[in-house]
Amino acid sequence: MASFTGEVIAKLGDAEYCLALGLRGVAKLQEQYGANLDPIQNLGQEEGELPDFSVLLRIVDVALERHHPDAPGDVAEMLLAADMALPGKLLTAAFPEQKGAGKAGKGKARR
Repeated sequence: MASFTGEVIAKLGDAEYCLALGLRGVAKLQEQYGANLDPIQNLGQEEGELPDFSVLLRIVDVALERHHPDAPGDVAEMLLAADMALPGKLLTAAFPEQKGAGKAGKGKARR
């Protein structure tokens, strides 16, 4: 059996959370943002442009669901506030073969 990709460990105070953005999580994001995940791929990359925080928060929310389904609603917000790079880390972990996953205009995936 293949090892599960898409996991990132995040700490919040003394608590440790295993966030997972696997195929099921990506599928949930696709349901909300479309198959190409356009809002995720264009997360405020222009200088001076704010990212869409609802999208960033949703990525962390979805990643919490696998291992921490009963986590209070504010945990995702606190994790994101502690590490704004967390959604990018999750996307990179979910798509390790695509360096810079979640960034628009990066190189094409090889087959």
